[in-house]
Amino acid sequence: MAKALRFALSTTSKYIASSGKSSSKVFQNHCNAVFNSHVKRAPYSMLSASKLPCASCSTVQSAPYSTEVDKEISKFLDKEIQFESSRSSQSLPNVPGFEVVADGGDLTFTKATGAEKVVVRLSVNGAVDSIMSENDQEKNDEPPQMVCKPPFEVELSKGDGKILALQCSFPSQDQMFEDAQSQDAEQIDDQFEIQEVAIHGGEWKDTTFSVSAATMDAELFDLLMDMLDERGINDEFIGHLVDYCTAYENKQYVGFLNSLKSFADK
Repeated sequence: MAKALRFALSTTSKYIASSGKSSSKVFQNHCNAVFNSHVKRAPYSMLSASKLPCASCSTVQSAPYSTEVDKEISKFLDKEIQFESSRSSQSLPNVPGFEVVADGGDLTFTKATGAEKVVVRLSVNGAVDSIMSENDQEKNDEPPQMVCKPPFEVELSKGDGKILALQCSFPSQDQMFEDAQSQDAEQIDDQFEIQEVAIHGGEWKDTTFSVSAATMDAELFDLLMDMLDERGINDEFIGHLVDYCTAYENKQYVGFLNSLKSFADK
């Protein structure tokens, strides 16, 4: 803008000197014409800079929480994460004789002996339940012990492509109590039970024929349980399995709580 004014003054001076006239009106008209011609060619940013908002004024400040409920969830999770972390161990327990592979909520335990292979598959999702003993009932202020006892499937193979599959589960607490009341003193109480049995070529499909343990001959049921026992699927293994699943599920749960808190904090 100043450059345009200087240009107008210089050209006007030359104009007056050449014409020999010193009219103020001529000077004013010519100056306005030159000034306006340069103003029209001036960049838009020069003319409108004073009208544009500053960068700091137009910056939108993001809130630490999207809603008030998100803030309440985040505060609650602080306490929950601290409590659950105090219950979890840094390392997972060992399951002797088995290789463990984890994939999210799924766990696979594998043991190979020569051409024979034993595979146990399960998922810890939705498999946590509380166990309340008589001592725990007297301590109402303490939370019950949480234990993960998921149903599992045992696959036995001998290298020929055929798989004997047995779907197993843990008896409920009510069922265990009823069995304890009705069973004889010499009767052995198994830690798990077979639910269904099938033989397939690699995958248990919906069309695969299976036999329910409820309609199976009692002697055959006991022999199948002995078959599992000989291959290491016994009460000792079940104890290690429950300990591992409980610890693993707790770690997964703490990870979920941390992810949920990060989501609420955005």
